[in-house]
Amino acid sequence: MIESESIRPKNALLISPNLGHPLFLTIDNENDPREFETKLLFVSNLDSTTSFEEYIKKFIKLTPILEYKWKLLEHFKRIRKKSIWSRFKAIFTRRKKKIPISGELIDSKGKKFKIVPPEKINRLKPRAFRGDIITPFVMNVEVANFFEIDDLRYDNYCNPQNYLIKHEIYDSLNKYYTVSINFKISNEIIDFLNEFNFIMFDVELELPNRDVWINYHSLVLSKSEWKNFKFFHATDLHLAERNDRIYEIVKKWKSLVRRSDASEIIAQSAKAISFFQRLLMRKPEEKAKTIKPLHKRYINPNNNFRNFIKLANKQIIQNDLDFIILTGDLIDFCILSNIDKEKRKNVNFDYEYSNWRIFKEIVLNLPQKRRRGMVSGEELLCPIFTIPGNHDFRPYHYDLRWGNLYKKIGLTGEEAIALNDELLANPISSITKSFLSLKAYLREINASLDYSLRLGEINFVFLNSGSDSFKKIIDFVSGHPSVTGVTNKQIRYLENIVNAVIKPGNNTFLSIHGPPINPKKNISSFKRFSVSRAPQEMFTSIEQYKESNLAKAGITGPSARIDDKFDVRYGSISSNWAKLLKFCLDFCVLTLSGHTHQLKEFRLTALQNSSINTSNKRPYVLEKLETPSGIFYDIYSEQYQTQTEVEHNAPYVVQTPALGLGSYFKPTLAGAFREIIIKENKLSSFKIRYITR
Repeated sequence: MIESESIRPKNALLISPNLGHPLFLTIDNENDPREFETKLLFVSNLDSTTSFEEYIKKFIKLTPILEYKWKLLEHFKRIRKKSIWSRFKAIFTRRKKKIPISGELIDSKGKKFKIVPPEKINRLKPRAFRGDIITPFVMNVEVANFFEIDDLRYDNYCNPQNYLIKHEIYDSLNKYYTVSINFKISNEIIDFLNEFNFIMFDVELELPNRDVWINYHSLVLSKSEWKNFKFFHATDLHLAERNDRIYEIVKKWKSLVRRSDASEIIAQSAKAISFFQRLLMRKPEEKAKTIKPLHKRYINPNNNFRNFIKLANKQIIQNDLDFIILTGDLIDFCILSNIDKEKRKNVNFDYEYSNWRIFKEIVLNLPQKRRRGMVSGEELLCPIFTIPGNHDFRPYHYDLRWGNLYKKIGLTGEEAIALNDELLANPISSITKSFLSLKAYLREINASLDYSLRLGEINFVFLNSGSDSFKKIIDFVSGHPSVTGVTNKQIRYLENIVNAVIKPGNNTFLSIHGPPINPKKNISSFKRFSVSRAPQEMFTSIEQYKESNLAKAGITGPSARIDDKFDVRYGSISSNWAKLLKFCLDFCVLTLSGHTHQLKEFRLTALQNSSINTSNKRPYVLEKLETPSGIFYDIYSEQYQTQTEVEHNAPYVVQTPALGLGSYFKPTLAGAFREIIIKENKLSSFKIRYITR
């Protein structure tokens, strides 16, 4: 029986723009700088545009996100203006009126902020203050078009993709509409933009049951001409609810278990490990002579992200940061590890029970259960752009003993065993992958797996590199899994961008989780025999093949290439590798990736059988070449100190170390991110920075 629309509970959700895919609107000083128009994408269960428009036209709200210290200073300015006449009267009445320095400011969401004396304002931490709500005018409602990304008509914000329906991401809602709105900004926002480069808005939809659906930080007004700006690249956050629990679990275990009992616990745990789990484990670690206290060595990825946000906020309020790109492995796995098996069967990957809730709570500094070892947070005050990584497709948690992963977070083998009692992992489900693991991500954070945007004369392309690939099972078991890579549809999408968007002379930045280039640590045995030099004259380690090291030995030019000596696809993308690398060579000044948790940087050069900078040839088609590019290795972000050097030696393909976790070989690399600076439309710097833990 089909339910009548008249009796069906009306419902709608805002899809795009969203937290991880915000929409930038540029302030046009030539026209009215107060008035703006844009489109929003909704999903609903209402079958007609007329019904849908009637339903939503009064319920869309825009809430500007201001900054508390700025609001406080504005508060004091208004008080001083109002008190001028009072002070004049005080001369005759012998009463001296002081500016009140107590009380509270209340934002439009009812959040209270204490009023502090002016001399203490500079000590305040950055905080988001929701300004006066704006009600936009609904101009038009249309049925949304389902153009796939390889269609030239594809709109990066307003074309819903088929995977949203196929996987029932919005449950029973399956009617998609685009809504054109017009809105004017207030004097409060104008004053804010006099001091800051941009302002973000939450886009809200009030529902009939009085619930509110909010796409946080999703609309941005910017003054920037996008010639000179800065953004951060961070990757491999590996956020999870269990990260905040591990410290107190281990501390409790240490207080309850006597040292003499530890060996017996380890022995019993070893008996319980299955054959499959042993395959995933490495050799036991050697006993350390001295072990630092837990609070000095435990690396909590959640805390790293909280501290990263604090660092970013300091630069944002100084107008020194415009946005952040997060390239995958945003969470460690989907379903919270403390959910029992029976409950897990029925959660349907809902947001409430997933680590996507943890991600969103940290970004917005929403209330979380306080646990021992957690640092305080702040709401991020700039836009973010997100893409998924292979871990984001993983439904369930894994045992930290597998592959000695506990070393990445600073634990000992004994401590990793202690976690097993409370956080027991199933060895089979832990290595499965599921598109539904992205359900809460697509609903709450970013509904677009692949998208692009143009800021001024600079293009940004964001590609999903997929889940774990089992084509190279040895890579997976060794802890260096490949990812499925780029599909043919994505390749056509890149070709369309080249033919319709990228102009000659443009700089393009590609963001992707899986690295297009990832050489093994040492040269293969087969290639050693193919090299004519004597063994004592031959370099075998990738570190020896840094261009700067080879130059000292008199090896330069084509002889310094690594692609003809190393397997450069180790733990890399599995499909359409050559075509993607050709795109990086021809159009991308900088390709940003993660996945390996290591710092590696490469530069590309055209070969005799491969032309470069072919953007003036139409239509452009990505070729599958056996050797698409010459590849060189070094830490170029440190080697080149001037913009001229950086620009002359481009393009680059880089791996940024993980923000959340270190690598097997260098756990201290945790907390890394990349700072990218653009000057006069050109790449000026892309150096690695670190948070202070």
